[in-house]
Amino acid sequence: MSSRKILIVSYLFPPAGGIAVQRALSLAKYLPDHKFEVHILQARNAAVPVSDPDLLRQVPSCVLRHSAFTPEIPFILRQKLWSRFSSGGPDTKDSSRRPSPLKTVLKSAVRRLLCPEPEILWVPFALRVARRIIRRHHIDAVLVTVPPFSALLVGNALKQEFPRLKLIADFRDEWLSFYLKDFEFQNNDHTRRVAERIEQETVSRSDLVVAVAESSRRTIRSRYPDQPDSKFLLIGNGYDPDMFAGFRSRPHGGSQMLVTHMGTAYKTASPRFYLDALDTMPDQIRSAITTRFIGRISEAERAVLENRRSSIEITGFMPQAEALNRVEETDYLLVTMTNEISLPGKLYEYLATRKPILAITPKNSEVSRILQKTGAGWCAEPGDPIGIQSMIERAFHRFRTNTNCLHTDSEKIKKYERPYLTAEYARAIHGLFDLDQHTLSSAMADRAMQHHIA
Repeated sequence: MSSRKILIVSYLFPPAGGIAVQRALSLAKYLPDHKFEVHILQARNAAVPVSDPDLLRQVPSCVLRHSAFTPEIPFILRQKLWSRFSSGGPDTKDSSRRPSPLKTVLKSAVRRLLCPEPEILWVPFALRVARRIIRRHHIDAVLVTVPPFSALLVGNALKQEFPRLKLIADFRDEWLSFYLKDFEFQNNDHTRRVAERIEQETVSRSDLVVAVAESSRRTIRSRYPDQPDSKFLLIGNGYDPDMFAGFRSRPHGGSQMLVTHMGTAYKTASPRFYLDALDTMPDQIRSAITTRFIGRISEAERAVLENRRSSIEITGFMPQAEALNRVEETDYLLVTMTNEISLPGKLYEYLATRKPILAITPKNSEVSRILQKTGAGWCAEPGDPIGIQSMIERAFHRFRTNTNCLHTDSEKIKKYERPYLTAEYARAIHGLFDLDQHTLSSAMADRAMQHHIA
């Protein structure tokens, strides 16, 4: 079988950093092993909060990278401007103060202009480049991975213009019941109407709709009962075993228990439940625990980390290799996810370290399900401070008695390795073309039979 040519449309791709680039990066890295000629279309000057150029070393030389300009302002400036629109005044920290009428009008105008999100500005530029790539390289399939969700418009337009293309919509997060609810810029009725329309068109035009969690797949699928169930596929996120080949747990040499939180701290992944519970614990426990934050802290969460009674260390964003080096010396890893159907990408990297995980998440959440399945850690609910304290106390006792290792199920954790998951993805995409060939062969056989009878 000759190689299929696939174009992966991903606004985020290295040298952009953070967990959001890992899905597209893993597909680019491992799909060539499964008879795919891979092309990447990314934003040339993406408005991203962090960069990690070292990740480009993981991209095989056979992968052809393309880029399209986006007329967005830098991420930090965008955040500051939006904060001004949303605040009650330029010098106040009181988030409860109502913004002025002028700011309310401007805020509404910005939301409508940049609907459903600021990255919508990339779409016409990306579409122009994508058309050229498809014609020049005879692309067979287009895979659009989101968020940002406005990139779905690129795939929809390409499918309309080139009906022979196979279109795969890859949802790394659930849009309508997660982003529109938990992210302030998109949390309005106008954006929801636009998002619903875009998603409906996407599902209708796509040959495959892929989700990273079963509850997310089920939620998306339930909105479109007229579509065939075979269109909706679960292919989870994971970790790259190459990044952990040299990972070695080691003692940090200090007397305090070290708990590490990796990744962005934001509303739905807020550390406040953990810190609130820790602050009210007995001094002999609280004073013997240091919590380290590696990654970006959103503006809204900065105040959560201030004036704490427990010891906190903030390193800021680190390149992936450097961050993992710090994790080698940690005693426990911390994750918070208050949304039941979302799975933070860092959870898979946590699993790869085999370090015990402290999770603050709803009882029946996807995070809880994975930890129960792998035996990789303990869970406590966000609204249960006593339960969180009990979890911390149990972890502290194990640290003091040097018994904080867990008996994880290594075979189940290995199922989250990206080469394994990419192979599954490759089979699904090749299956679309095999189905076409089977349909064509059946049609030819039917015509031959009809001719013979005649």
